[in-house]
Amino acid sequence: CKSNFEVSFDQNAEVHEVADDGRILQQQYEFLPISAVEQTEPNSNIDLLVVVKEVHPIGTVMSKKTGQELFKCDLTVVDQSNVEINLTVWGEKAKTAEANFANQPIVAFKRLRVSDYGGRSLSSSGNGGETVNPRIPEVQPLQHWWNTQGRTSSTLKSLSTRGGGGRMDSFADRKTLSAIKTDNMGYGEKPDWMSVKATFSFVKKDKEGGPWYTACVNEEEPCRQRVKVTQTTDGYWHCDRCNKTSEKCKRRYIFSATIADETSTSWVSLFDEQALQFLGEEHTADSVYDRYFSDSSNGDTEGFDGLFAKATSTDWIVKCKVKNEMVGDESRVKTTIYSLTPMDYVKESRDLLEAISKLSV
Repeated sequence: CKSNFEVSFDQNAEVHEVADDGRILQQQYEFLPISAVEQTEPNSNIDLLVVVKEVHPIGTVMSKKTGQELFKCDLTVVDQSNVEINLTVWGEKAKTAEANFANQPIVAFKRLRVSDYGGRSLSSSGNGGETVNPRIPEVQPLQHWWNTQGRTSSTLKSLSTRGGGGRMDSFADRKTLSAIKTDNMGYGEKPDWMSVKATFSFVKKDKEGGPWYTACVNEEEPCRQRVKVTQTTDGYWHCDRCNKTSEKCKRRYIFSATIADETSTSWVSLFDEQALQFLGEEHTADSVYDRYFSDSSNGDTEGFDGLFAKATSTDWIVKCKVKNEMVGDESRVKTTIYSLTPMDYVKESRDLLEAISKLSV
């Protein structure tokens, strides 16, 4: 407490409710601009007054300490320093984030923890809190900036471009595929992250058994339809993790592809979620297997090839994780696709024109 005074209540104290005239602030803050977070030491606690620009889908992670599943929701927040950053809220706050932060409100956050995960990012703490549309003088200039400049700007600097795949980088923060080599990406202690505009030039779909693996049908822990199962001699599927045998399995995509831009080409890996973004949500691995590989499909390889051919040579904004890994005795830089966003050519043209207009002649 930074006050020079304190008030004590004993058994003779009387408390009477009075109308709130707004002159007493609900909370005391020491706001920093987001631009200052870049020089702030990790694990520090800071206060921010920001616009919640975007609320990302809720997700879950497993706690390394307790082994329990934790709910999380990533927010993209921005202020008039023309910088944005990723902020994660947890637990019940994550579950209600979409409703609480709807319509891009101004929010005062107390005691956010600074992390160096993905460049710089923020996380709400148990000792902090937030107030939506607080009644403080600092709100008015931030609201004016957002209404007149920030809302339509596509060239905001992001402090969270290299880590945390929860958001797509802005137009100004994108990289080219050649940056994987020129920036020596993937060799740090943590993975590097990048967004790039690229075209799928080739898909390696001819893996033995199909471009997928067979997973356990158990939706609960410890499998969650992710653990690989093996087929028994009697045609059933057995999972060593949950020690259960089922009549069916769940097929999940896993395959490699090459993407290209004007500077280079790179091999990338796609897993089930990203493959469904690439092929279309209706083309699940199970449905494609039933359509082209099952006994009743008559081996329609032409239709199978056509499905992937249609998706090839398409343009995307690709969010990738880059990490150096050991494959046998060989060190390789592996690029894994985290998310895909279809190319919006109208928005891309506007962003490009805005970037060109800001170039000095």
